[in-house]
Amino acid sequence: MKKRLPVIVVSGFLGSGKTTFIRYLLKKSKKKFGLIINEFGDIGIDGSLLKNCDQCNEVDFESVIELNNGCLCCTVQDDFIPAINTLLKSYSKIDAILIETSGLALPIPLLKALNWPEIRTSIYLKQVIGVVNGESMINNLPINDLKEIDHQYEDTKIIEHKSSINELFKQQLEVSDLVIISRSDILSDNEFESVKEKLIHKINPEIPIIRSLNGSIELGFVFDSEIKTNYENYLSDEHEHNHPELFSSTIKFNNYFLEKKEFEFVIKEILQSLNILRIKGRIWIPNKLLPLQVQIVGKKINTWFEDVDEDCWRPSNNAGIELIMIGSEKKSFFTLERKIKEKFKIVSNPK
Repeated sequence: MKKRLPVIVVSGFLGSGKTTFIRYLLKKSKKKFGLIINEFGDIGIDGSLLKNCDQCNEVDFESVIELNNGCLCCTVQDDFIPAINTLLKSYSKIDAILIETSGLALPIPLLKALNWPEIRTSIYLKQVIGVVNGESMINNLPINDLKEIDHQYEDTKIIEHKSSINELFKQQLEVSDLVIISRSDILSDNEFESVKEKLIHKINPEIPIIRSLNGSIELGFVFDSEIKTNYENYLSDEHEHNHPELFSSTIKFNNYFLEKKEFEFVIKEILQSLNILRIKGRIWIPNKLLPLQVQIVGKKINTWFEDVDEDCWRPSNNAGIELIMIGSEKKSFFTLERKIKEKFKIVSNPK
């Protein structure tokens, strides 16, 4: 009889550091993972970053499944169960399944799905890991610059439920077996302890709350921990769950670009007046071998050069922009698009 594959679920709000942590896990762990990456929007940025992680341990492209529906908990039967079944076809090639939820996903419906008769004889839930942005928690927010978004609701075709930010954050913590505080490098010891105090009353008091620097943690917390949250108590309830109203939009421009430092300066200036929660994507710069990866949460900007996989969109002339924006106001997307065309350079004499 085959052993059941362990499943590790990584949850956390938008920009909390989930992908950074998973990259570290893939680099340092000797295990081979099947990955399910759930994103919001039609560009698979996080999936591409994981596939192209040079130092990661044998990430097989066939073992990485990207679901760009924004919320696994809304599409369990249509997307999640088939994704698990696809990974199970590679049973002999993987040691565990790792699921990265989007920042909008409520974990309880997903945890319920792991017990569906169709798959429960082949997998079991090993651990739920909650990743928290330590920098934003200093200001008592699950994410930087998020104010009144939970009061702005509207029906969408992707999201079938709505929930306040605090409700999402509370549920993500309640079911966690391990809580990782990201961006701990910018926190003093007193600030770190302050963040822990803010989180302790939201979780099982026995659950470890640990620091993370660039995604790094002691791997024993993931693979050796025996502490379990009583999430079974939540699985029996019928939760009516809701999402905060968020929209996404994609920009793809050939020939527009800025150099790294210039881009960081210009985009910071542009974002001051816009209500955009998250930006991620890439900029292709002429005479640069690798595209500039872009990750922006609120007003915090992070960029670095890294390759993309062969299936990704590439601009002509090695100059162009591919960005996905997430926010609560569609007009901010239109404004950003307009200002990019105004302030970015354009390749002369494009082919």
